[in-house]
Amino acid sequence: MRHVGTYEIIGSNKHFIPNPLPPQNPALHLNSAILELYGRAMLQIGMLNEMTDRLPNMQRFIKAYVLKEALLSSSIEGIHTSLVDVFTQPLLDTRPNKNTQLVMNYTKALDVALTMIQKENLPIANRVILKAHEILMQVGEGDHANPGHFRKQSVQVGNLIPAPAPQVPGLMSALEQFMNANETVPPLIASGLAHVQFEMIHPFLDGNGRIGRLLIVLMLIQDKLLSAPILYPSYYFKKESTEYYHRLDQVRTQGDFEGWITFYLNVIEKSCIDAHRRAKDIESLQSSLTETIGNEKLSVAQIITRQQALSILFQFPIINSTELSDQLDISYNTARQIISYFLDCGILIEENQQKRGKLFRFKSYLDVLEKEYE
Repeated sequence: MRHVGTYEIIGSNKHFIPNPLPPQNPALHLNSAILELYGRAMLQIGMLNEMTDRLPNMQRFIKAYVLKEALLSSSIEGIHTSLVDVFTQPLLDTRPNKNTQLVMNYTKALDVALTMIQKENLPIANRVILKAHEILMQVGEGDHANPGHFRKQSVQVGNLIPAPAPQVPGLMSALEQFMNANETVPPLIASGLAHVQFEMIHPFLDGNGRIGRLLIVLMLIQDKLLSAPILYPSYYFKKESTEYYHRLDQVRTQGDFEGWITFYLNVIEKSCIDAHRRAKDIESLQSSLTETIGNEKLSVAQIITRQQALSILFQFPIINSTELSDQLDISYNTARQIISYFLDCGILIEENQQKRGKLFRFKSYLDVLEKEYE
């Protein structure tokens, strides 16, 4: 059996200290079954990228895909809210509830981390990870999670007591080195190894699961496997949560990196297929509604404005007249007329019945985002 780490006894506690990546004694064995899975997962990633490149102005849809991963990753940790709640919150005068705020934090943490690695040309270093954690935990749980800092005390997670706090910076530096200088395994497999290593180190008091899953998307983008953050692996981590935690634990207790990588590649393949099907449905919905508006007996200027408004709805599927007015730089009354037109067409439905501050829902789009394909 492969030895994945050592134990350090402090008092009555046995702290697990993982060996640096990649796996050694023996090295990771990529058998024919794993290589076949790897090939299938890479094919699906390529198809997803192709679909992403084909959709006009994909930036409009990225927000929803990132939000979907944020919701799913958070729900694994027992943090539950909904797409509608998160899309609605910016239009309200009230403060979000704790769970909604934490999901919004996740999307901001990913945005900031992507900016650091894509626009500031930083590697996925501890600086990036600590900044993402600071943003993730800054509201709601930050009072006890020490946002943006590695833990200074011991923790226990189920049967695992991770490394003593003084060793965390060194372990994270070794992981940082692997994530940015790996030449031993393909990048997709490296992202799976990095995730399990991060969870074994457990560098924070709270938020480890969410940051660990966020790292997967960051690595796939940094290594140019994904062209945009439109993959939500947490969908299948959540769906197969028992096996997810079992496979993670088996790495530590049995040295079974191969079993974890097999599971991980399955998750990536299925997640890509799901995201690709969803993107196709979004493309079909957009095409159908654009054609419907184009066939209306309206002036050319009115058709163009309504089609531009439709594009805005894919970015803001919960909207009011003020937001539409601001986004299109049109008068409030014109925005109200367009929303009235969308209501008559069935594109929008009224979200609330109050006279002031009415909200409207792009139901068909939200239905696609929340659709279960299996």
